Amino acid sequence: MTTNEALGRRCTLVLLAAMGAALMTGLIAWGAIPLSISTFNHADDRSWLGIPNAFNVLSSVPLMAAAWWGLRATSSAPWPRGLVRAWTAFHACVIAAALLAALHHAQPTFVSWLMACTAMCGAFAMLTAGALAERVDARLARPVVLGSIGAAVIAGAVWVAWSRGADIRPFLLIEALPVLLLPAGAMSLPGAQTRASDWLLMLAGYAVAKLADLGDERIFAATGWIGGHALLHLLLAAVTAWLAYAAVRVSPSRSDDGDATQRQASLKTSG
Repeated sequence: MTTNEALGRRCTLVLLAAMGAALMTGLIAWGAIPLSISTFNHADDRSWLGIPNAFNVLSSVPLMAAAWWGLRATSSAPWPRGLVRAWTAFHACVIAAALLAALHHAQPTFVSWLMACTAMCGAFAMLTAGALAERVDARLARPVVLGSIGAAVIAGAVWVAWSRGADIRPFLLIEALPVLLLPAGAMSLPGAQTRASDWLLMLAGYAVAKLADLGDERIFAATGWIGGHALLHLLLAAVTAWLAYAAVRVSPSRSDDGDATQRQASLKTSG
């Protein structure tokens, strides 16, 4: 890594830290944001084969399948160990989130919603750590860092549980961070395993998924067979599947380059 590249990565870290701090400050200044009652009421509440809210339940299955593929592909990918660790944690969190979401839609309660959102926030956090570890600093995928991130997610869930949904700002912060941080600078840095287009595609897919969820009733009224929330699950499955494909398509030579870059960075850090 040249001096200019190292300086660029440090500047990116400072920018990302500043944006994260600004987002946190803005949420604190805004005040408590309560959970909307519409979270539990979706346009498509039809039952099928005895399954309540069937399409919202069953649309979680493709998300589970995509994350399972990603888990297997990532765990066997010839990547640096830290990156494998972060992405494996991401796919594991998505599997848990999809399963818990299916259970929540089958029998909606605050507790089931809280568990599903906690798992999904864990996925967002691990995805952010993986992207930054690859493109900014490999040390961000160390076990102690990932463990600290997981503890922060759990602490946020405890806050939301303690408020009984009267303040969901911790979840909003964790969900918004990758959406803001990745375009802010991380994607402009070279990555040994993923391309900037992978992350652009992922962010575009996520944006469309959130828009579909916001238009839940309109989409169901227009189609008559699928609501926007079920479409959200399917679009998130497509995004997760693309990330799994990124692990499948990687070549050993590119991974070797990533290992060499990581070793060089470690030597410079120790020196």
